[in-house]
Amino acid sequence: MKRIVPGIDSLEQHLYHLEHDPQAYRPSCCPHCGKAGLHRHGSYARNTPRGQGQALSLAPLLILRFYCPCCRSTCSRLPSCLSPRRHYDWACQQAVLSLLLAGLSMREVARRWWPSRHTLSRWVCRWTDQFAEHALHLRNRFPELGRHDGWRSLWSACFDQMPLSEAMTRLDRAGVIVP
Repeated sequence: MKRIVPGIDSLEQHLYHLEHDPQAYRPSCCPHCGKAGLHRHGSYARNTPRGQGQALSLAPLLILRFYCPCCRSTCSRLPSCLSPRRHYDWACQQAVLSLLLAGLSMREVARRWWPSRHTLSRWVCRWTDQFAEHALHLRNRFPELGRHDGWRSLWSACFDQMPLSEAMTRLDRAGVIVP
């Protein structure tokens, strides 16, 4: 399911779109049955991302939901700045991953950023577990990434070309489960 809406790269843009252009979030068709004609079906509150002091300054974020009258299922879509399955936004995750790729230990990274060492070790496990699938789809779109065989060198090269949010949006568009 294509859960990420490209082009909404900050929480401020998300709040702007919610107020002025909520149609940007409406899927063209139902991710479950493929029929068009989804209706807006309220919203749910999601915690503001941790890690950069934003959680204290912003109220919970609203995420729009949509209802398919054909199969009676609901779906929601997220802005490209938010991760579907983590409490930290892509910018924070990229900064943490970049520090780890640069050779800093998890203890040093945990001192500089919000995630604990336990959270960081879970992230690294998931990055390495999903490496083969992520690499396959990223290399199909960006052949120059094919020169990098390990997860560390691939993500370092990927960050030279694009932010993590864009890479994850592309993977989501390809149907790959993103963290």
